[in-house]
Amino acid sequence: MKAIVTGGAGFIGSHLSRRLLKAGWSVLAVDNLSSGFLHNVPAGAKFKWLDLTHEDSILGLPEDGADVVFHLASHVGQELSFERPIYDFKANAFSTLLLLQWCMKKKVKQFIFASSMNVYGDPPTLPVTEATPVQPPSPYSVGKIASEYLCNIYQNFGVNTTSLRLFNVYGPMQDMQNMKQGMVSIFMTFVARNEPILVRGSKDRFRDFISVHDVVDAFYRCIDERAYGKVYNVASGRKVYVWQLLNEIIKVFGYDSKKYPVTYGEPTPRDQFGIYGASSLLQKDLGWKPGVELTDGLAEMAAWVKERGNV
Repeated sequence: MKAIVTGGAGFIGSHLSRRLLKAGWSVLAVDNLSSGFLHNVPAGAKFKWLDLTHEDSILGLPEDGADVVFHLASHVGQELSFERPIYDFKANAFSTLLLLQWCMKKKVKQFIFASSMNVYGDPPTLPVTEATPVQPPSPYSVGKIASEYLCNIYQNFGVNTTSLRLFNVYGPMQDMQNMKQGMVSIFMTFVARNEPILVRGSKDRFRDFISVHDVVDAFYRCIDERAYGKVYNVASGRKVYVWQLLNEIIKVFGYDSKKYPVTYGEPTPRDQFGIYGASSLLQKDLGWKPGVELTDGLAEMAAWVKERGNV
């Protein structure tokens, strides 16, 4: 079985590539290295540099197609999408359209897309389910929901599509240099540097943090006819306040959470105040359930940060 993983040099994509290789798949990792790193690509995977914001980029994809395309390449983050909205839309929605068109021509069996919980905006009721109305608050989230709609269209043209709305993913190999995306990685970077933590927004905001291992398991389980045409939340179902996350991260590095310096600044543009999700549909259809507790996941990530050294 042959898989293409776009964003294969990135955080989630590299973990997914390892899972596929372990299961005996042939993997082509595609990335423009704008936020991914070549050293993330696992041994055994082929690598192809491609920038999917350009229409002719699909000429670099294999002539013989693939069995499954996992589309994780993205311009990630709400704040960055306000800084480069045109590029953001190309990197998200336009790239999805290019790939779906290619999948249709090459008769690719399945297209699995990495969407985002950001499409919900600030929902009126919690936890959010797949039936919760979407109200995207940023160019980034508009690109994600547009991609989902494109998946729905191409489902009618022979491309079996699945979209996964990922909540706040964290874990080893997350980009610790990007201080505009990833609440866990941002806070952890401050503590790893023994610097005061800057929190942009209220400590009473809340999120749903999900381990990259659980996310990869969700992607892998979606290689299944029961997932065709579906949209799934990939969430832990746990409501975690920012102040709780701060305490856990500070403690996992061996500091006193009551004494560690924390400062508060202005929130990022159109930041969601609070959200957590229900993944009952994914559990019902494919038997997926989150297996990594937040304390264990943070300990694993902190150990990776310490071993890595330079942050």
